Amino acid sequence: MNKLFYIAVLVASSTLFYACDSNKVFEENQSVDDQIWNTEDIKTFSFDVTDTISPVSLAVNLRTTVDYPYSNIYMFLYSEYPDGTEHKDTIEFLLAAADGKWYGENSGTIVSFQGYIAAGGRFAKSGTYTYKLQHAMREDDLPEIVDVGLHVETMEME
Repeated sequence: MNKLFYIAVLVASSTLFYACDSNKVFEENQSVDDQIWNTEDIKTFSFDVTDTISPVSLAVNLRTTVDYPYSNIYMFLYSEYPDGTEHKDTIEFLLAAADGKWYGENSGTIVSFQGYIAAGGRFAKSGTYTYKLQHAMREDDLPEIVDVGLHVETMEME
């Protein structure tokens, strides 16, 4: 009986994991050389969209060390759409509370954050979308950044 229970739990867990991951449209994380993100090191993410009906969420993935010296980070988000239209936004993510406690998931010396930049919208056109991330902090070399990424997933329609 115990063996059957464990097999059922394994199958259920695998199905749940697959169901959550099946909403993923795109995810890529790019490492930062020597954990120092230079302002000229613009991270570029491109992916093709065919579904213009499902609502989506876009999030920035960020991993820092626990020695990251700030409680926030500013970034420039450059967006390029299939019709050639380009857009630039400045975004800020709060990474720590006033008492220094990290908001992200802490695993040893690494803190992982996922900050949403859009939720519930739809891609207007099929084609290739390109997003670029550049840090917009006051110093050119931003220390203790491990990697930066983009996560895009479809949302459940209500």
